[in-house]
Amino acid sequence: MQTKTEQNFADFHCHLNGSFSKGLLKKIAERNHCPQVYQQFLNVQQQYEDKSREEPRDTEACLQLIWAQFALVHKMVQKLKDIQEGTYDVIANSAGNYLEIRTTPKPMNGCTVDDYIDAFLKGLLDAREDTALGKEAYGLLSLDRVHHTAKDAEYFIQKVLKSDGLLKGIDISGQPLAPRQLTGQELVKTIQLALDNHVGLAIHMGEANTPEERQDTDSILATLEEWVKNHPEQSEHPFFGKIRLGHCIYLTEQQKHRIKALQLPIEVCPTCHAKLNWHEQGKPHPVASIYDSVSDPVVPGTDDETIFNADIQHESQLVFGFFKNPKPITLKEFLQQQNQYRF
Repeated sequence: MQTKTEQNFADFHCHLNGSFSKGLLKKIAERNHCPQVYQQFLNVQQQYEDKSREEPRDTEACLQLIWAQFALVHKMVQKLKDIQEGTYDVIANSAGNYLEIRTTPKPMNGCTVDDYIDAFLKGLLDAREDTALGKEAYGLLSLDRVHHTAKDAEYFIQKVLKSDGLLKGIDISGQPLAPRQLTGQELVKTIQLALDNHVGLAIHMGEANTPEERQDTDSILATLEEWVKNHPEQSEHPFFGKIRLGHCIYLTEQQKHRIKALQLPIEVCPTCHAKLNWHEQGKPHPVASIYDSVSDPVVPGTDDETIFNADIQHESQLVFGFFKNPKPITLKEFLQQQNQYRF
């Protein structure tokens, strides 16, 4: 169990299922009578570690092995009790003091999406009530762009608004190479719903070098530009505390300029990016072509702590080292700066 540290480390990009500790996954697999699935998970994780060390790295093969790990986690995690315990487990074992944990609600073992959300909320509440942890943790409900639509977004937003502050917003994620439902006008409507209802919106962006990804990125940026135009009273950082972009690896030069002009915070997950070959060792991080200073809105995250073997304290130090420091500011000041990006 990780307790509160002197430095205020915050993990803004943390997926629930990819961050369950191995100890809990083993316990859950045994309880759900599928210990062989846990062993498969360990085997695939080792294959992934081996593949991610190869030079040149096969990014597509690495991605497939990541999704295979998620599939095995989903096979082990079968009951609401697993979600509740897992939520507490992620918070307790994180090296961060502040977390925003995202998860995709789904029916499981005869239970509904609502039941899943309730179990997630109970886990968040368990951690909040454990004063020995000294952690502050909130949830985001993830929309899977492969399956969900703006109607689902509207439903999730209502759950956020009725959560007594335990849920901070929604997330748009999902397999970047799969066909999408949450695209075009459905995507635009989802962004507008989040902004109109004053809930946070995290958006995975630039995860694939495909026409579909570029088109969705343009739709997102056009929607946000239109929102700024219609809200001229906003500050010079209109989206701080409202919007965060995740990854931003594959972008056109024009898209990079538009993101910078909007001052959109970007979540950077160093170990994930290195293992996916999104950030080649010895080269500048791709996000440094948008923001080049640690004083710019760059936000550390683990993505999936167990899948990538990432630790938010180490990830924060890596992000701090990726960018220039002209002012200069200290690591402590960089961490304090993160507060303005909270939902």
